[in-house]
Order: sequence, then structure tokens, then C-alpha cells
Amino acid sequence: MPIIAIEGPPIAAPAVRRQLVEELTAAAAKAYALPPEKIIVLIRENSPEQVAVGGVLIADRK
Repeated sequence: MPIIAIEGPPIAAPAVRRQLVEELTAAAAKAYALPPEKIIVLIRENSPEQVAVGGVLIADRK
């Protein structure tokens, strides 16, 4: 089973999250010629306080 892992900022709207996993699943199912039930999508949401770029927390960047 293919696994798609996405990391990024939180997605506030559940409808947007649903659309994201539906579209990713459809694309992977097509690419792998598998039924959508075989595709796993993992979403890891990271708040700006948990991610740094260039040694600076994103929450501290303005």
C-alpha cells in the first residue's frame, strides 16, 4: 500500500483537509493503478511554534 505523508501548517477547515486527501488519493490511485482503498494518507500538522527556518521559529518571523 502506498503511503503519502504530508507535513505542513495546520489546515483549519475540515472541508479543505477532506479535499486534500481526496485529491491526493485519486492521483496516487491513478499513478499506481490501485483502488483508492489501498492508498494511505498521513497528515502531520505543525504549528508555527514547532518549526524553524534558518534558526528562527516561524512564529517569530514577521
